[in-house]
Amino acid sequence: MPVSRAAHRGSLLAAGGREADPCDPSILEEFVRRCGGASACILVLTAASSHPKSKRIEYGAAFGALGVTRLTFLHHRSRGDAEASLGAPVLDEADGVFLCGGNQLKLVTTLGGTRLLERLRERYRDGLHVAGTSAGAAALSSVMIARGRARAAPRLASIRLAPGLGLLPEVIVDQHFSERDRLGRLMTAVLCNASMLGFGIDENTAFVVEPDDRVTVIGQGTVTVVDGSELVDTNLHDLEDDRPAAFTGLRVHGLGAGWAFDLKTRRVEQPLIEEEEEMRAGESVPPVGARANRR
Repeated sequence: MPVSRAAHRGSLLAAGGREADPCDPSILEEFVRRCGGASACILVLTAASSHPKSKRIEYGAAFGALGVTRLTFLHHRSRGDAEASLGAPVLDEADGVFLCGGNQLKLVTTLGGTRLLERLRERYRDGLHVAGTSAGAAALSSVMIARGRARAAPRLASIRLAPGLGLLPEVIVDQHFSERDRLGRLMTAVLCNASMLGFGIDENTAFVVEPDDRVTVIGQGTVTVVDGSELVDTNLHDLEDDRPAAFTGLRVHGLGAGWAFDLKTRRVEQPLIEEEEEMRAGESVPPVGARANRR
């Protein structure tokens, strides 16, 4: 069952990569809006990257184009760096924290178990908005795909799982999803953790987790949801690692911009069509904004 969280926590945005395209800044624009607009104080963490200077240039330009001037970059090369930075006021002053891409295992081994991560979680529970892209998105979950190979069918050889940062307990996140053909490895992760959901995010696409556990999709591509809650059976555990697994009862949804998913009920919500919006506008009951599909 989904873990209940306080209603006052911040929102969580996970992007599939390539969201800093100056031709379509809508994902970063949404994150900035949630943080308070151009006057927001945003902290960018680049620990996942082996090229922090290039990330500083890329995201300095991207956030600068949105009018953000209170922008701070921190790069942690080691766990000692992460512990030492806890005394700096930037995390406590931030309205939003953005986790860059790179290597999610590098990010988690640097920040995992540190007092800096503990403070980040506390601030998120108290209303801080957090975003991650690519490796930064993959690391948001409690169980993380540390690395793996693209395979059409699920097989154990396609993934290695590791603990993540623990900001998103119910969901395993994969990124660059359609572009790198990663459905098989996400399905494998869910077959190994059937109580969890798998969210695969295309490039220039993101999902946002609201404080009430409602997930909304933004951007140009698709968010693929793999739901193992009705899994009937699989032979994954009986096979050699490189053999494709059989399974039945796994549910898969493809969600586009404007679609939503409720983590509590595991229902998909489709956007209202124009005629429905017009009908609801004439009703005395306020529109709910979406149509729910029962499982």
